[in-house]
Amino acid sequence: MATKKCPYCGVDIDEDASRCYSCKEWLVEIIEPKDEDLFSQDVQQDFLPTALFAWFLGCFGIHRFYTGSIPIGLIQLFTAGGCGIWAYIDFIMICFGKYKDGQGRPLLNYNKSLGITLFAISLIPLVIVLFVLLIVAILLASVATKGS
Repeated sequence: MATKKCPYCGVDIDEDASRCYSCKEWLVEIIEPKDEDLFSQDVQQDFLPTALFAWFLGCFGIHRFYTGSIPIGLIQLFTAGGCGIWAYIDFIMICFGKYKDGQGRPLLNYNKSLGITLFAISLIPLVIVLFVLLIVAILLASVATKGS
């Protein structure tokens, strides 16, 4: 069994020890991250959180920030997701597995059936809005014809 000296108290300890049994000092060096490491995102993001961010917070570009597309996220933030249209297009791309993160990689754990389900559910508010607009247009047309 190989031994080494504790740098704090000088007692012989096991070479693989991470704490001195005598003085109780930790022997493992704590490595502090460099400043440039704090902003480098080398992790692929997951499909479901990205889809949920795009659906609920897409007008703020949160899904773009989450996936590392900071400049596009800022543009979406200041344009309200392209008045919601750009954010909805991003959501559709996420649902069908065509969305890429800031490094050009596809999202992890893409589930085609879940993506199609989320897309189908997203059509419900759209159909309701179009139905309401149709009713309003019909009412306005009937009022205009009765007034003349």
